[in-house]
Amino acid sequence: MTANSPRRVLKRSSYRLLAVVLILTACSSPAARPTPAPVEKPARPATAELTVQAEPPGAQVTVDGQPAGVSPITLPLAPGDHRVALRAEGYAALEETITLQAGQQGIYSPALWDVAAPVVTLTAEPREVAWLGQTQVRVAASDNAGVVEIQLVLDGQLLGSAGGGELALELTPAAVPGLAPGGAYTLTARAADAAGNAGQVSLPLIVGPLPKPTIAPAAATATPSRPAATASPAISPTPLRPTAIPLPPTATPAASPAPTVVAAPAVSYRVTEIVIPTYPYTPFLRSAIDPAAGEFPLTVLDRAAYEASNPQPIPVTYRLIVLENRYLRLSLLPDLGGRVYECIFKPTGNNEFYRNPVIKPTNWGPPSPPYPAGANWWLAAGGLEWGFPVEEHGYLWSTRWGYDPVTNPDGSVTVMLFTGDFTRPYVAVAVTLPADAAYFTVSPAITNPNAAAFRFQWWANAMLAPGAANAPGPDLRFIFPASEMTVHSTGDPTLPAAGQPLPWPIYRGRDLGRLGNWNQWLGFFQRPAAVGGFVGVYDTAADEGMVRVYPADVTRGAMVFAPGWSDPLDAKLWTDDGSGFVALRGGMTPTVEDWYELAPGAEISWSEIWYPVAGISGVTYAAESGAIHLLPGGSGLRVGVFPTVAVQGQITVSLPGMEPVRWPVAVGPDKPFNQQIPYTANMPDRGNVAVTLTDSEDLVVLTYQTEVPLR
Repeated sequence: MTANSPRRVLKRSSYRLLAVVLILTACSSPAARPTPAPVEKPARPATAELTVQAEPPGAQVTVDGQPAGVSPITLPLAPGDHRVALRAEGYAALEETITLQAGQQGIYSPALWDVAAPVVTLTAEPREVAWLGQTQVRVAASDNAGVVEIQLVLDGQLLGSAGGGELALELTPAAVPGLAPGGAYTLTARAADAAGNAGQVSLPLIVGPLPKPTIAPAAATATPSRPAATASPAISPTPLRPTAIPLPPTATPAASPAPTVVAAPAVSYRVTEIVIPTYPYTPFLRSAIDPAAGEFPLTVLDRAAYEASNPQPIPVTYRLIVLENRYLRLSLLPDLGGRVYECIFKPTGNNEFYRNPVIKPTNWGPPSPPYPAGANWWLAAGGLEWGFPVEEHGYLWSTRWGYDPVTNPDGSVTVMLFTGDFTRPYVAVAVTLPADAAYFTVSPAITNPNAAAFRFQWWANAMLAPGAANAPGPDLRFIFPASEMTVHSTGDPTLPAAGQPLPWPIYRGRDLGRLGNWNQWLGFFQRPAAVGGFVGVYDTAADEGMVRVYPADVTRGAMVFAPGWSDPLDAKLWTDDGSGFVALRGGMTPTVEDWYELAPGAEISWSEIWYPVAGISGVTYAAESGAIHLLPGGSGLRVGVFPTVAVQGQITVSLPGMEPVRWPVAVGPDKPFNQQIPYTANMPDRGNVAVTLTDSEDLVVLTYQTEVPLR
């Protein structure tokens, strides 16, 4: 693990009862001694003992509704079931049933979950500050379990942060980018504790106007003569190659002196809240253990009781972590499995992930059996979720994850999301937003602290709906560099059965790469395993999509699921407004029939890239630095280039029988390249095409070469 290990966060552990077996040894008297007549003694009542060692110490202990003292405490109890409740100020109450056997000595050592937000104080002296003046700003935060970070923000702009409970800085308004003289602004101090609880406080800050200049009396000086006008030298444009298509000229703004200010952070980070209508399913949940998954804990749903309650959605507040740079706005939901909830592509303003407007239990999930009864439920909340440790969606998608934000030296921000129990196999996922790029990095790490090998599955599940509709359209295309798939399951009787190969993308004349050509629901895996290192979806009608670039030698599973098109699954299964999604999944194993085994004490980790792509009509190839689309036509080849960072340089396209075509370009995620190259008269029907993007120093940023049909 890295230096940002989540081990310092309080965790909820399941209790363990340690049985002590008492062995009684009987001693008989010598045979010569007369044996006395047996004397009946009253039977001693069987007893048991329970030691409560809760974290934090001092928690109030109640047993069977009666106060018993404070933890740590040892209690003599009768054998049988006892309802033990723990309460401590600032922590969620915990109540569990513990079963004791006669003569048993049990140890119950749970850690209560911290729910108290830090208390934050903020002062600024003075609160009305001159434009060129200074104000002393101080932030202090206290918390029952300790403060891990505080931040100071001015109207959404991060001014400073600290890893403890205090922060002080000297603020000069003229040195802060984005401020103007003569305005009212809001200072906000935020603090977070180790459990992810956040508190904040705000106060107004008044910034004075520009000082009026002092004009000294002018001295009598000779008026300089104006120099004679001279002709400006003519500027000769650089000649282009005959086949090149020049870019339109852009106006160059007049240069202005750079202010001597501290640069604003390239990536902003904040913790806020979001209210989502949610069906009241939590009263019908109970804890269970999966013995086939190394005694892994899970929550199961009493579906019959839930449905009999006639549930209706109610507003529920969830914590929302927001990361933002010039191209992307990411939001994370730590309270619902630590998922990446949204990815807003700022140039289009659209969320590429599906966002369910309601949180509603579905019938999908690990099937029962072989998994524990009630495990087959799932919340189709949307976004990118983490499926672990079993097939389908695993057990962690609804649990509360911890998080730890870190600002990196290069200006990027990483949020480490992690499960809370480090005594059993656990997951940490680092989500990083770079300072000036239109992608984000996902770096999972799975650790097995046990003394025995751990058998598991991992499937990261992205629910996608690129564009503005929050639903895929018929022209959405699945991007898989493969020629064959393995059917996972389908409701379409015209397709191969589960486990059978499926030619890709054309099957019996039907192009299954286009969603509008589907009938019923279908799921499939890349066969025999993931290859190519990239997958994605692209809605050609919306001219927008999403790409995943990953190490195929580590994550060997690439999967798609969609509810169908002409005869789809009923959207009421997962939502209330008819919105929809397609799912793009990446796994550690080629299919859900395969399992990965992690050795005792071992860890497996990797990194992958996700990014939106738009404005290039589709995707033929994708890498970390960008995507390329090739679209042959009758009279020419359309070439699209979407770089994930801004590049000023040159695009070169080579076609058979033609001189390379070159464009000087200034491209970026907000300015993709999309041009058509006319064919020459002798263009063959098929041939090699090469596309290369180089920067101003002639270094290769993105390149791709392939053989394609040209007509």
